[in-house]
Amino acid sequence: MTTLKQSPFLFGHLMDDFFPATPSYYPPVNILEHEQGFNIELKVPGIKKEEINLQIEKGLLIISYQHSENKDTKTEKFIKKEFSTRSFKRTFSLDDKINTQAIDAKMDSGILTISLPLKEENVEPKKIINIK
Repeated sequence: MTTLKQSPFLFGHLMDDFFPATPSYYPPVNILEHEQGFNIELKVPGIKKEEINLQIEKGLLIISYQHSENKDTKTEKFIKKEFSTRSFKRTFSLDDKINTQAIDAKMDSGILTISLPLKEENVEPKKIINIK
């Protein structure tokens, strides 16, 4: 059995006026692997870097954003309003090989890039053993 949210074409846009959908937002993500570690890129246009919360908790990288609109009394009356309150929370498991102390993030042109470097391995130098 399908629900109205899963199948919005059952009644077209008629139901939108009576039962507006709660807006949910999941920014698209790219995950890139390279020799030094990984990069996670999130597409977050229109969001200020100060509004994004990054934290590591119990082996998880948690990226979240909460926005609430001002409820100030305004003189403007919207005829149509498609801009909405958006919030999101994305969670990624971190491997034990990730150096959590060196994780870095930067924002450029609406793309949040989080660098997840690998821990440096303490590799012992190769030793040649002579056979006696």
